[in-house]
Amino acid sequence: MLTIAFSATLAQPATFIEDLQLCNEIQHNSKHLKSKQAYIFKGEPASFKTLNPMSLAFGGSLYLYQNYITQHFSASCLYSPTCSHFSKDAVGHYGLIKGGLLTVDRLSRCNRIAATDLNPTLIHPVTHSFHDPIDRYK
Repeated sequence: MLTIAFSATLAQPATFIEDLQLCNEIQHNSKHLKSKQAYIFKGEPASFKTLNPMSLAFGGSLYLYQNYITQHFSASCLYSPTCSHFSKDAVGHYGLIKGGLLTVDRLSRCNRIAATDLNPTLIHPVTHSFHDPIDRYK
């Protein structure tokens, strides 16, 4: 009983309201910072988006991954345009077949073991990410 009374005298006052309000404000503001990624076939005609099963499967899975799954991973991506953004750009620029093959190639290189083959002069000094745009694959 004596230890409880003694520890209560040394503890901080129980005014957690300001701390809780600050935490709620930070959490509320951080939710608005996350932006939704656009659907990959956003500019295409409605018939292409609804009737083409490949566009529904590929575009839907990429949309779900970018907006819901990737938010739970850390932001330590090896490449500067992330693999999902690279995939979106490659499919939009080269088409579904070549863009899909470039995506598979990129995903096979997306690990820390592949970082040993990267040119160290192309690695960004602050973010430590390798700049690998789709323009390199013509």
